Amino acid sequence: MMDHGKYLLVAAVCMTAGAWAEPVDQEELSRLVAKLDKLHQITETPHAMADSTAALCRLAFNTNIHEGTAAPAYCHVYVTADAKTPMTSGKGIYPRGAVIIKAKLKDEKTKDVILYTVMRKMEKGFDANHGDWEYSVLDGPSKRVLARGKIDSCIRCHREYAATDYVTRAYMK
Repeated sequence: MMDHGKYLLVAAVCMTAGAWAEPVDQEELSRLVAKLDKLHQITETPHAMADSTAALCRLAFNTNIHEGTAAPAYCHVYVTADAKTPMTSGKGIYPRGAVIIKAKLKDEKTKDVILYTVMRKMEKGFDANHGDWEYSVLDGPSKRVLARGKIDSCIRCHREYAATDYVTRAYMK
């Protein structure tokens, strides 16, 4: 028979799993990116991002995270448990509630995140022409939501990845 401590632990795990699968508001998105250690890290080392990707983020969100340096920007990629199989295999459709987070870094040596980009798979019909993904961008230090929804610059970049449910796998080994 379980004691009360074990019941609380099981309840906490269940509540956390639900929160990861369905972030429902801006505050929940902020909490999600604050707990990356609870997600599956896809990248072993920081991935050098393409200049075009870095430029889209800079222009769309009026951040100068890549200006003044010839060095590329870097990122780590994290996914919820339900996104791990399609991400690692490159096959299938991500289930509703799956979340993918890119933690963008100024260089490959720092651990300080300057920008988060988040993809969350929504219900069928949310944006059927683009895989039903909701995009969010959060400031790194404050984890404040800067943009959320059907973000044109994100859609423009991800539409070329329709074969993998609009998810790039450039950082996969």
